[in-house]
Amino acid sequence: MLKKIFLFFFTLIVLILLACFVGLYYYVELHPGKEISLANIQSILGKESPVLYSDGLTPLGVFFDNAHRQYVTWDQIPKTFVNALVASEDNRFFEHHGFDAASITRAAIKNYEAGRVVQGGSTLTQQTAKNLFKRSGRSYEAKLKELLYALRLEHHYSKEQIFEFYSNQFYVRGNGHGLGVAARYYFDKKVEELTLIESVFIAGSVKRPNYYNPFNRKSEEVKAQVRKRVRIRMAYVLKQMNNLGMITGKEYARAAVTDIVFNEGQVGYPLDYVTEMVRDAVASEEVKAALEEHGISNLATAGLRVITSVDKALQENTLYSLRHELSRLDVRLRGYKREEVQQEITKTNYRGDNEVKKGAFLFAEIIKIQRNVKGKGKLQIKVDFDGELGSGIIEKNGLTRMLTAFVKWKKNRWSEVSKKDLSRLMKELKEGDRVWVSVKEINDEGTVLLDLERFPELQGGALILQNGMIKAMAGGVENRFFNRAIAAKRTMGSAFKPYLYAAALQLGWNTADLLNNSRDVFVFQGQPYFPRPDHKITTEKVSMSWAGVRSENLASVWLLYHLCDQLSSDEFQTLASKMDLTPRVKDGKDEPYSLYKTRIRDKHGIVLNRSTLQEAAYTLAVQHLETDFIFEDLVEEYDVLKSLHYGLRFDQYQKGIKAALKNKKLKASKRNELLFRKG
Repeated sequence: MLKKIFLFFFTLIVLILLACFVGLYYYVELHPGKEISLANIQSILGKESPVLYSDGLTPLGVFFDNAHRQYVTWDQIPKTFVNALVASEDNRFFEHHGFDAASITRAAIKNYEAGRVVQGGSTLTQQTAKNLFKRSGRSYEAKLKELLYALRLEHHYSKEQIFEFYSNQFYVRGNGHGLGVAARYYFDKKVEELTLIESVFIAGSVKRPNYYNPFNRKSEEVKAQVRKRVRIRMAYVLKQMNNLGMITGKEYARAAVTDIVFNEGQVGYPLDYVTEMVRDAVASEEVKAALEEHGISNLATAGLRVITSVDKALQENTLYSLRHELSRLDVRLRGYKREEVQQEITKTNYRGDNEVKKGAFLFAEIIKIQRNVKGKGKLQIKVDFDGELGSGIIEKNGLTRMLTAFVKWKKNRWSEVSKKDLSRLMKELKEGDRVWVSVKEINDEGTVLLDLERFPELQGGALILQNGMIKAMAGGVENRFFNRAIAAKRTMGSAFKPYLYAAALQLGWNTADLLNNSRDVFVFQGQPYFPRPDHKITTEKVSMSWAGVRSENLASVWLLYHLCDQLSSDEFQTLASKMDLTPRVKDGKDEPYSLYKTRIRDKHGIVLNRSTLQEAAYTLAVQHLETDFIFEDLVEEYDVLKSLHYGLRFDQYQKGIKAALKNKKLKASKRNELLFRKG
């Protein structure tokens, strides 16, 4: 009976093995599928995951162009990189047939002992199959399918070809992949120029490129952490190479103490702000984990579409409006001086937009200035665009914005344009000058009508949200590099008020305390500051509670100015110490005054000089006079004295106000404001 049972199971096992062999022969040898063809693999390696606007159809941009892709053949791959990758990822790559039972068993034991996944057992062939053919999940069925693809690769391609496939598809950055991109991005080199330690770094970072990215710009602390990770990972790879006899003891010792020097290279076109945000998002751990849940470990070769929340028309209008307004403000603040404008345009490496269409901003050269054009107005300025993009015309109305800003800079903010002002602006424009212009419209005749602009030194950002999603974003004039829309520090507006009131409560104020709520002058960055209410003021004093409920601007600014008034001298000293504003004590010794003075200047912008000491002495003198004024029953006069600010040269400030008041065309509201500021 036992003999029959044994014979039955033996026969069953043989039949199962035979069926598996036949199945493998059928699916690996006879019918491997079109996916395994060389043409299909090459098309996968050349895929670009497009970034689209919110309609899911219109392309927003790409991370890489064909000109920035580098397919690296086996003959081009340095031996040092081959050894480093094999040592760190799959040291039996050239021996196994697509899967490594020993590695799988070893990884299973390690993971069981750790109680979590700490080591993988996938071979380079399996990783190549997973990245090329996209595992559909984490189920056993999906893993068996991945194994089948690995066996197909092993059967139809040589080890060198499989290694070549892997070397051209591992993730590097954004949508970039492969050894060619890695060599250029990390070291600004060709693949053939990589040294031993450079090959070691790339090989060690293929699994977690963002984790080891040396160009992480988040903070100095994060940069230091990344450098430490890089040293640890490189030490591991070098040790593996030494243990496997891939490098000599001398090479190992030399490489272990050699500092690696990174040199960020250009691996794609400079990205606009939206595309750059998409690139950073798809590289985040959260997105990568979500993609992994669907069996996608490499976005670059997955052929996915990236659909953003950005609306195309709104995005174009936002960028146009930001550039247009910054140009006007720059002239309002700095004027339009010919020599200065020419120098600035010559120095910039920005080339403007590369297409002539409505809303585009372009650099151009003035070809001809016609003061009187028969039948077409009194002024035309003809310009030729850079890059052989054609020509356009600035008519008189194309100068209006710049002229208004120019006049306000030349005179004052309340000045109006007069007939003589146009000739003053035209003196700053000569034939042969380089100018920055925007396309106002292209008429039915094909003539490109332009507005004169100034390429601004002033920068800014714009962010438009709907239901918490970004619909449009512009982070600067050039639409690249530092994104001021999300990265720049800025004033908070009325959102600062709850924080102000919370701080006041901690510093001894009470919600029932009265705050001044009348127009006054304060000092901000060394200049007179006149805060204004956004609604009619009914009382000159309000409680802090009322100021919060009504969002009172005047009372809030007054409170900010008097935030520490309730503190005693000792309490103020304690607060300053907690804020690191007092001399530090280290090992029982006080911080040298010169170092303290430099530290609070550089960190907090507090400058200690003769002027600030005189201002402090003035404030102290006013405080000491309080009893004398009260004794003489001059309380109101003392309140006026306390409100005066020291050393602001109000006499100089008032000269501009007096000049502006001479303008008979001033509106009543502007005149009243000027009279208030004049005092």
